[in-house]
Amino acid sequence: MAVRLTPVTICRPQKVSAQDYPETVSLYAVEAKEGTPPDGEEPIHWRLLTTHPVNTLEQALQVIHWYRWRWRIEQLFAVLKRVGLDLESTRLESVKAIERLSILALMAALWILQLKEGREDATLAAAITFSELQQQCLQQLAPKLQGRTQKQQNAFASGSLPWATWLIARLGGWAGYCSQSPPGIRTLSQGLRKFEAIFEGWLLAQNRFMCT
Repeated sequence: MAVRLTPVTICRPQKVSAQDYPETVSLYAVEAKEGTPPDGEEPIHWRLLTTHPVNTLEQALQVIHWYRWRWRIEQLFAVLKRVGLDLESTRLESVKAIERLSILALMAALWILQLKEGREDATLAAAITFSELQQQCLQQLAPKLQGRTQKQQNAFASGSLPWATWLIARLGGWAGYCSQSPPGIRTLSQGLRKFEAIFEGWLLAQNRFMCT
């Protein structure tokens, strides 16, 4: 990968007539170009503009590293929107209330993305996403979520993140067949909502109340 960097000055487009736009903007340009791509693949060729100072190779590599996260960032916002948590439908009007809701939604969105990213990585533990009590609840739910045929059995090791993701996907309406597309954001989001309700009831069932 060949990397080049340089400060640049970009002039205001002639079509922009607004007086509050500056005549020029000073930025830093970073170019990353792949010299020997794999057979049959187009070479990577990125030209990035940033306001972050880029005067060294290390700074340029940092900008490239940030850019590599663009797809995950897009996925995060997709989870927050209609495909997942539907944050846009909120009827809250207070800025503070919307901020608090957004923070809670980001936590939930991260949870969903962890499941999506780890749905086939057997080296990851369920503890990355689920508490010990939540895992106990999943253990009790697991037999009820297994299908009737061998093809609908959870093939992942108990306690792994893919094992937990498989169970959440089943709660979200996924049939569990390997021939199916893997569970996506909508299915996992629905499954987590259902699991949260089940978990609340499960916690209540753990406590024994004595009436006198």
